[in-house]
Amino acid sequence: ARALRSRMLGDPIHQPSTAILPIPSARAACSASSAASTAPIVAEAAAASVAVSSGARSASDVLRHYGSCYWELSKARLSALVVATSGAGYVLGSGSIVDIAGLCYTCTGTMMVAASANTLNQVFEIKNDAKMKRTMRRPLPSGRISPVHAAMWATTVGTAGTALLACKANDLAAGLAASNLILYAFVYTPLKQIHPVNTWVGAVVGAIPPLLGVGGSSI
Repeated sequence: ARALRSRMLGDPIHQPSTAILPIPSARAACSASSAASTAPIVAEAAAASVAVSSGARSASDVLRHYGSCYWELSKARLSALVVATSGAGYVLGSGSIVDIAGLCYTCTGTMMVAASANTLNQVFEIKNDAKMKRTMRRPLPSGRISPVHAAMWATTVGTAGTALLACKANDLAAGLAASNLILYAFVYTPLKQIHPVNTWVGAVVGAIPPLLGVGGSSI
């Protein structure tokens, strides 16, 4: 009987290939199933992280693009010179005591209105700027921004700057800023292609910012 049983079941010592393999434990089975179930979640989280980083990068690129365009349209360095003359007029008109907050409001409003005027100047001169090497890479001739977008930017910043001067300075400063915007964008710019009298208009435009500062100081 023993020999018959050995022949039927096999000897695990002499026949290791037929030995009974150990049964995996319940803990190992649970670990495997848990890893299999968490794998899709980890993959989804990684995909979401990549999407968020990609969206943040694209938003940053958009902000950088339009910020650069607005900076060039506003002719920031030229506008800064206008602000300097306006600030000098404010200090001279204030006497012995200078209202720092009023000075900041006046300079900020002047900067915004000057940016609007310079933008409108480029909107009206797209064709001329496209013909010159010095100006053909500006945002409008190069197509980096549309004329409608630039006009909307100019309108928004000019209106906001005039309103700031009216609220924080006085009506005289706001009126001088608005008149300077109109003279530069709608009188001086078209006259450049028509008549040399534009230089006289440009002289008036250059003389208004110091007067604006003096007017803003009389709060």
